[in-house]
Amino acid sequence: MLRQPARPYFPKSAWTSIVAYLKRGGGLISFGGAPFKQPVRQGAEDGGWVIEPEQTAYHQQLHIHETLKVNGSSAWLLRASDEIPLLDNAKDLFDSGDSWNLVPHVTKSADLPHQMGSAGPMDARIYPLLKAVSADGRERAAPVVLWEHVGGPYAGGRWMFVNEPLSERFAAGGGAGFLHEWAAFCAGGVTELWIKPNYASYASGEQPMLTFQSQRICSAEASSVGPAPVDWTFQIVIDREDRSGQSWQFKYMAEVTGELDISRIPITLELRPGFYKVICKAESSTGEVRFLRQGFWGMDESLLKEGSPIVCGKDYFWKDGEPLPVVGMTYMTSDVARKFLFLPNVDAWNRDMAHMRKAGINWIRTGIWTAYRNVMQVDGHASEEVLRAIDAFLQTARKHDLHVTFTFFSFTPETWEGGNPYLDPRSVNAQKRFIRSIVTRHSNTSGVDWDLINEPSMFDPARIFASGPRSGRDAVERAAFVEWLRKRHGRVELLQERWNMTPDELPDFAATELPEPEDINFDVQDMHQAKKGTRWLDYSLFSMEMLNRWAKELYATIKEACPTHAVTIGQDEALGAQRPSPFFYGEAVDYTTVHTWWLNDHLVWSGAFAKTADKPSLVQETGIMYVETPDGRAKRSEAELHHMLERKYAYSFATGGAGAIQWIWNTNFYMNNANESHIGALRADGTEKPEASVSYDFGRFMNDIRGLLKERVREQTAVVFPYSNDLSNRRLAFDATTTASRVLAYDLKLPFRAVSEYDVTPLAKEPAKLVIFPSPHNIDDDALNCLLDVVSETGAVLLLTGPAGLDAYWRKSGRLTELLGSRELANVRREERLELDGGFYPVSFGARRIAEASKEIGLSGSSSLVSVPIGRGKLLWSPLPVELNDRQSTVAALYRHAADLAGCVVELEWIRGGDLPGIYGRKLSFRDGALYVFISESGDDADIEIKDIVTGCGYAFRAESERAVLFAVDRSGKLLSVFRPEEVAVEWTRPS
Repeated sequence: MLRQPARPYFPKSAWTSIVAYLKRGGGLISFGGAPFKQPVRQGAEDGGWVIEPEQTAYHQQLHIHETLKVNGSSAWLLRASDEIPLLDNAKDLFDSGDSWNLVPHVTKSADLPHQMGSAGPMDARIYPLLKAVSADGRERAAPVVLWEHVGGPYAGGRWMFVNEPLSERFAAGGGAGFLHEWAAFCAGGVTELWIKPNYASYASGEQPMLTFQSQRICSAEASSVGPAPVDWTFQIVIDREDRSGQSWQFKYMAEVTGELDISRIPITLELRPGFYKVICKAESSTGEVRFLRQGFWGMDESLLKEGSPIVCGKDYFWKDGEPLPVVGMTYMTSDVARKFLFLPNVDAWNRDMAHMRKAGINWIRTGIWTAYRNVMQVDGHASEEVLRAIDAFLQTARKHDLHVTFTFFSFTPETWEGGNPYLDPRSVNAQKRFIRSIVTRHSNTSGVDWDLINEPSMFDPARIFASGPRSGRDAVERAAFVEWLRKRHGRVELLQERWNMTPDELPDFAATELPEPEDINFDVQDMHQAKKGTRWLDYSLFSMEMLNRWAKELYATIKEACPTHAVTIGQDEALGAQRPSPFFYGEAVDYTTVHTWWLNDHLVWSGAFAKTADKPSLVQETGIMYVETPDGRAKRSEAELHHMLERKYAYSFATGGAGAIQWIWNTNFYMNNANESHIGALRADGTEKPEASVSYDFGRFMNDIRGLLKERVREQTAVVFPYSNDLSNRRLAFDATTTASRVLAYDLKLPFRAVSEYDVTPLAKEPAKLVIFPSPHNIDDDALNCLLDVVSETGAVLLLTGPAGLDAYWRKSGRLTELLGSRELANVRREERLELDGGFYPVSFGARRIAEASKEIGLSGSSSLVSVPIGRGKLLWSPLPVELNDRQSTVAALYRHAADLAGCVVELEWIRGGDLPGIYGRKLSFRDGALYVFISESGDDADIEIKDIVTGCGYAFRAESERAVLFAVDRSGKLLSVFRPEEVAVEWTRPS
């Protein structure tokens, strides 16, 4: 038995021996703080002891990836585990102060290495033996944690971590005796116990069966001898949750050895619809006590039918006749993570979902991220065990009034015996059978919608998340591409022109090859091989259309069985990465999504360009990726993670979105991915991180104001996303549109909406006053004509910056000569000037921009802003692509000029704080009031005062650094609700 009494210190010279001992299955008790953080060695000169700096290498070797400080200031009482009540009589020995979160990385391989997102071996179980509970009943920290290693290099080892220093109270209360008891407990090694029903849900009249598994675990080194047998007594009680008196009990004894023992126990209960709890008290002859919990459903069809399905409005989801702003959570269970459908524990789901509902969550996202063949090994024959687990999951969610989005595939869909995952008919037909095996069981279930695929990439499963489509190199895809080209271009001569190919290189459509990235000149310096790059636009557009074709086919399959259920696609930050994005796949689904992960400086951009005009847009995944310092330590604290998540939720509503879903409720440490071990509202020990408060706070606020979110007023400014550029071989659109977004949202405080270059009809249906087309360079002819027609008919002002005469394939044309006169394409210079309102504004193209960007020069040779009428509207043209320059102030001046000319009305007068960098604020107007959203990206607190020019009301408040302030008002401007009212005070003044 190894004790580490002086955490974080340990003798460096003993490290090799410590690891060897633990790999033999040795027990460990460590107390006093973060374990194995600072080695201590003897100095070379004087022989004194040297304490080395904090390091992660030592505890990472023990599968503890990092240790993070946990603030214990909110703790009110300490509660012993009800699963392993080892500390039930010792909880008063501890203080409820600061402790540590041990971030595990116990899984070091993948079950399915070829599938991204694959789960791995569940080599350790983690139990909070003691939890610090706040006054409101929330479990905030785990001062004492038990790790039981059931596999891997430390198999058989029990490690107990006391994550806080021991105080005088511990010594005075007989702590020494308890330490002896706990040492014996850890030295006793691991006994693995499982209790499982054979199904998670049963039809009336079926007889349930329990399977009980037991085994003593030892290390590989000791497996030839094996651990000594131990006698156990098991008392099982099954109760129907509604306290109807229906109950069943069973008791038996068993000798648990080093070999797996499996017992099957028939349950003699006449099942009725409802939830049944299973509790097993297990007690060993050595005095160890454990409680195992399970559950199952008597299939309750009436419960699944309760309520009404969600309805997709233009901006928000509606349920039971009212808007439903989404405060959601991804959930795959607290015990086995992504294996929850194969090892269902309905009681764990029931407790977790009750917890989530209490936290203000109204929507959960789940599904199948990997191991599709484990669900349907043979095409057309899905596992009944898994299907019943899904039934039970949806019943449990319905019980807690939680809507469920269920995801079928991830990254690329499973092919079964087909080839191309999206195009091969054999693959697609198998996928339809897979989906129908699930959805047809829930035609009448009210609380579910379906996500076809999480974060799709096209087409090659081995090259997901690439920047652009990657060919599957198969005949089916090639034939589809040839047919698509023939339909788009009509004549091969046009294709030769647009691809810059001779008849020898491209004699006919059938000679087309699927392009690979190495065949394309993506960069100005990629000029060695005379590559043909303009074809990449066609291949990118082809990939978008093929995803839509696939999605529409699966959509129809679902709608035939479940006509009232919504269908979507869950996509990551694919915009700017040439992967399917909402303005393309929006036509194939009922609502669009975006997953805001890495682009934390572009959250307004991410939200705005995911929102189509006629469907809700949901931030379907959001959270904070783990980042670390150069020497391998965590870079962000738990408090910083909370603040960032709060801002992400606020942005999701500020940009007209329907809400946000966090990834993920329980930390998933059963993947060979340390990043996953850091992500989650709950730590691996099951206690709440500070970021869990984001759900509580937004859940309460949004539920309070949900009735207000009706008939949202559209923004007066629109930005056109230049897709022809973004999908081409020379992408500038990301830089141009992110600059436009920041200038409009932060500098000018001018909210905007977005449209696609390829579909500007929303601007005809709901006209904007100002339309900005930022530095597109190459533009589709038909798309530009449609945009000009809309401007002419609606009277809008169109601001177009940069070259106006390049077609979609980067060829010079005489386009817009009648409006702008003759022009020549030219390279930008390092320093340019834009003439505006009689003044000159510097425009600087630093670094590689002088090679990447272009301008157009008229006969006069000047770079002045040009203004020409177009029907009822007006075209403003800047010869310089200003959004690609280094001086944001010049972009702001140009946009301010255009907004004034268009008559855009800024509804908020900023009296204090409007000129501070990093302060975002806007008003969302509705029929019966408004929602105000303010977000600080600043390192300092700021006093903010604004006046609403529509109502005349004033509002003053303090914007804390890195925090969000939201409040809602009625039509007269009177306050209705404030986000975080315990922490934020909004001073309201009546109109003068």
